[in-house]
Amino acid sequence: MRREICGSCEKEAKVIRGNYRFDEVGLPVLLKHVELVKCEHCGNVDPIIPDLNGLMHVIAFAVISRPCKLGGQEIKFLRKYLGMNGEEFAGILDIDRTTLSKWENGQDIGPQSDRLIRLLVLNKSTELRKHVEEMMRRFSSITDCDHPPKSQLNIDPRTREYEYA
Repeated sequence: MRREICGSCEKEAKVIRGNYRFDEVGLPVLLKHVELVKCEHCGNVDPIIPDLNGLMHVIAFAVISRPCKLGGQEIKFLRKYLGMNGEEFAGILDIDRTTLSKWENGQDIGPQSDRLIRLLVLNKSTELRKHVEEMMRRFSSITDCDHPPKSQLNIDPRTREYEYA
């Protein structure tokens, strides 16, 4: 059995395969079939993510391609994905920083601002830019989704396949 050093107590820990709630991104994301460093000493569990940047691209694409209006957590994730602080993001969107803060804390966003954020992410991310045409076709299907049936994003980091569950 493979072993790694625990990121918390720095003792040797076993590596297993399983699912991991990736709460660190600020969204309900479950990583499926990922290697985990599970420490018997302190109980800490850390995922081994070989291509973290690739995973972030998958999450960002899943968020912007979802047919529901963006929510606060999603807007905040996309801003951080682009590496921008609130002031920079608000400036590009030509809105007040307080408006952005309200959106990120759950206030409804209008349809034009929603689409503008999605396009901004597509434009600023060289990895996602290739999906512009596909996203333009999807814009007409974006709805309010007052009662989204599925909100947790399940991702297999090895295959980069995802689904909302």
